[in-house]
Amino acid sequence: MRKFSANYVVSETGAFLKNGIVLAEEDGNVIQYIDTTNDLKEIAQLSFHNGILIAGCTFSRTVSANQIQKSDDAIFKSIKKWVETQTLISLNDLINFGKRVQEDIPEMKISDIISKISEVLISGFGFVKETQTGVFLLTGVDLPQLHFTPKAKIKRIL
Repeated sequence: MRKFSANYVVSETGAFLKNGIVLAEEDGNVIQYIDTTNDLKEIAQLSFHNGILIAGCTFSRTVSANQIQKSDDAIFKSIKKWVETQTLISLNDLINFGKRVQEDIPEMKISDIISKISEVLISGFGFVKETQTGVFLLTGVDLPQLHFTPKAKIKRIL
């Protein structure tokens, strides 16, 4: 079992856990999220990373493009032109959408952007979220403000 922590961890429910912990099997399958309530203690073999930890996931379309629901939601409008023709959205795509939304709606926090994009993909564009193996680190973000920057990128750490 591997143990990871970061400034923030995105849980399976989409909650942002400050200084949270992710427990994963050697194959990258996440088995547990631990909310430290921002009171991170030293734990044997815990690897700390600067950034935001996210478990692997993809979004797969389950409805045809002509069944897409219309919406006046700002995020729906922001990602519509990039999502309409896609059938599979990777974690990297999700982060790239997040960066675009941050440009369009600069006051939003990363936690709200990721949550809202996931919600819009599922409810507005007919996608389902599928868990994938792997633990990923989002770096190049403004951690104090929790904003995407143009340098934000995702990399696999397990």
